[in-house]
Amino acid sequence: MKSYSEIPKDPIHQTWFHSLQFIKDAPLFLEQQRQKHGQVFRCRIFGFDIVRIQDADVTGTILKNSHEIVSAEKGWEVVLDDIFPNGLLSKDGKHHLFHRRIMQHAFKKEAMLAYFEEIKVWSEALASDLALKPSVDFFPYIKVQTLNLALKLFLGLDPSEAVSKSISKAFIDMVESTMALVRIPMLNSKFHRGVKGRAHLIDVFSSLVKQRRKQPRNDLVSFLCDSTDEDGNQFSDEQIIDHIIFTMMAAHDTTASSLSSLMLQITDNIHWQDKIAEEVSRFPNLSYEQLKDLTVSENVFKETLRIMPPVVTAPRVFFKDVNLLGYDIPAGTRTGINIYGNHHDPRYWNSPEKFDPTRFERGEDKNHPNIYIPFGGGAHKCIGMHVAMMEVKLILNAIFKQLRVEQVDPSQPVLFKKVPIWHPKGKFELKFKSA
Repeated sequence: MKSYSEIPKDPIHQTWFHSLQFIKDAPLFLEQQRQKHGQVFRCRIFGFDIVRIQDADVTGTILKNSHEIVSAEKGWEVVLDDIFPNGLLSKDGKHHLFHRRIMQHAFKKEAMLAYFEEIKVWSEALASDLALKPSVDFFPYIKVQTLNLALKLFLGLDPSEAVSKSISKAFIDMVESTMALVRIPMLNSKFHRGVKGRAHLIDVFSSLVKQRRKQPRNDLVSFLCDSTDEDGNQFSDEQIIDHIIFTMMAAHDTTASSLSSLMLQITDNIHWQDKIAEEVSRFPNLSYEQLKDLTVSENVFKETLRIMPPVVTAPRVFFKDVNLLGYDIPAGTRTGINIYGNHHDPRYWNSPEKFDPTRFERGEDKNHPNIYIPFGGGAHKCIGMHVAMMEVKLILNAIFKQLRVEQVDPSQPVLFKKVPIWHPKGKFELKFKSA
């Protein structure tokens, strides 16, 4: 067995630039390090020494975490602490299970039916709005639209209300602050604006939770107020506020990312628009029960998430001393799950850089249980993944009943940032026109 100090790494004068390289293009940086050093290597990001292991079996060990060898809470706290703490993603072991058992009641069929009706109305309005626009810079547009949906779906608020606008600004400031290199809340810095945004949301949501306890509606806050586990345990107001803040961030930001990536793929691979349109034409008044029959839409979305996962890597910290791929790794060591790397591993995927939704018909994603993980896996698998799938299917159904989409200038390459979420660097202008 080899010691931790024997894990290969760049010389110190090169590690000074690792954080900047990671921010610039995390998948490229991690792949270059893998090619240089092998499956196991060390790098230095945001001031931490990190062990990276590009191996699907090791990914499974970390995700399953059957012996509690890793901590999600310690992994995410560097990015989320002070801004999005105490969300479900940032909890471990029994603490995580306790919260998940209560929270899952907000994603059962009664709640899903309520979400379905709200998303359907929103999707139809979205398609009608796009039809009227000569062109649209899609990512900032869809970010606003998905945040408006989150305000309605999760909080039961009208996006035109003044309080909704203040909530939207707070969320934008909070998300931007997660990648701040200087994490001191002073001088109205990026991080300081994020901290102030969270304080504002706590103030607003405290009143909202009290209102929903008295007069519940069909929104996530109300469902969480009413949710209990099998022993009758409920969330406190403070716990509901933490979960709502985190869930809204995860829901609207990753969905905006995914939809932007999806639009890129189906404007680069135009024939898939006809396939989606043919499928949705069979469901003129789509019902909740018929969602499962939209297999083309589902596979297009799945393939988009494979090629361009909104979150490219998921951090963890080892709780215990472990031996992985011949190296002794001490407790306290930071690591990360390379979601992008698993999604593009040529050992399991045929032509991994090619956009091919039919690979899911062939079951290519079943070549290994841990090579397709856009929603994570194990105990921390995204609790809202079915809402995300429903939302995208309803949007595609609404748009392609009446429209087609093309890039305004297809000769201009669309460049993307990869962290904190995958999204266009500059303008991504689309034109939606009648079919």
